[in-house]
Amino acid sequence: MGKETYRIDLSGHDEVTAFATAFGILGERERPKEGFDESTDFNNLESSFPPDTIQVATFLNKKCSTKKIYFYVCSFPEPTGRAKHQEVYSLFSVMWRRENDLWELIPWYSCSVLSEQPQAPLHKEAANWMLKKMTTKGCYLADVDDFTNGTLEILI
Repeated sequence: MGKETYRIDLSGHDEVTAFATAFGILGERERPKEGFDESTDFNNLESSFPPDTIQVATFLNKKCSTKKIYFYVCSFPEPTGRAKHQEVYSLFSVMWRRENDLWELIPWYSCSVLSEQPQAPLHKEAANWMLKKMTTKGCYLADVDDFTNGTLEILI
């Protein structure tokens, strides 16, 4: 029996829609509690994460903040016409917002893992794919230079 293959690609969702679906704002999941996405206490935010969430990286750009940005990834299944199986991954962060004096959950990127057979969770592979895209092409929240001028630490 051959090894199952999969393909990672952009998802049919933008980063905000994927984040909203993963956290239950949209779709089938249980809706989050009010104010789930901001707190003065970092640990309060972690209690609202989807159960399959893992931390994947930290980032520090001292020109922008003295606090690290903590990156996480979570997933949700979604039917697709592009393959028999699709899992959408959302890359989000917990980030200090100096102007609000709060830690906030922020969506950064999303991707899909497409395959003909169900796959074991591919959080690490999806996270690495999204982080590489962000740091080499930029994203709606940050330019490539923002990443070049900071320190990204991959934890997975």
